[in-house]
Amino acid sequence: MPETDLPQGLDGFEALLHAKANELVSVLAVGDVNSALDIVNDLQNVKHLAFYNEVGYLTRGLHEAIKSFSGDVPSDAREDSIQGMTDASDRLAYVMELTEKTSHETMDRVDKSLALVDKMDVQSGRFADLLSLVGQLESEFEGLRGVYDRTCQLKQESESTVAKLREELTGILVAQSYQDITGQLIRRVITLVTQVEGSLVQLMNMAAKVESISGLHVEGPTENKKQNAKKDPIEAEGPQLAGENNPEVVGNQDDVDDLLSSLGF
Repeated sequence: MPETDLPQGLDGFEALLHAKANELVSVLAVGDVNSALDIVNDLQNVKHLAFYNEVGYLTRGLHEAIKSFSGDVPSDAREDSIQGMTDASDRLAYVMELTEKTSHETMDRVDKSLALVDKMDVQSGRFADLLSLVGQLESEFEGLRGVYDRTCQLKQESESTVAKLREELTGILVAQSYQDITGQLIRRVITLVTQVEGSLVQLMNMAAKVESISGLHVEGPTENKKQNAKKDPIEAEGPQLAGENNPEVVGNQDDVDDLLSSLGF
């Protein structure tokens, strides 16, 4: 049975099985054994092709999602490092590295700021000693009358501001620590997604070879068109995916696109 005859989705698969079952009953009713055997063979092929197609569509969807996600990574002209990366996982890992680096720098600066706040507390203590001296002089000089009270009020406001500043800086430090943990989790998710995509691509490649050996047709309707088309050797089709040093396994983004397209996905 040609792959183009296979409907997508569980509903389409069930409808096809019902249609084939009715057709089988009809040919058996008239005693056409050869046609019945052909239908049974088609049903056997449908089981393999349906699973094969679903895995193929899943692989293509995940593959395009990774390309799209990597393409959304901003490529500032000033960032020569990221512009030189064509590998999707490398680009994402680079962004995560920058995020972690920025997070650590922020935490370091907050730590230094908290140290300055502590220093301001010490200076405030020294200022209290000077303030007591102003209180003593106020009774001796008429021009200083009221200065002590106003200065005490200013000192209290300053201490309140410093306390709020310490609270805000501590909040930033806690938030950045959560950001660091989140970044580690995102890195793991990205690694997992790229590994899953690689495994699915290898599975599709292996399945295509097995089916071709067994004589089951798995080539998509776009294969001949793609083979006849002249491909620009320098045309870019998106960031590449890292491959293994194995000629039997696709090694980059173009290879993945070619494999999936040649299989009709």
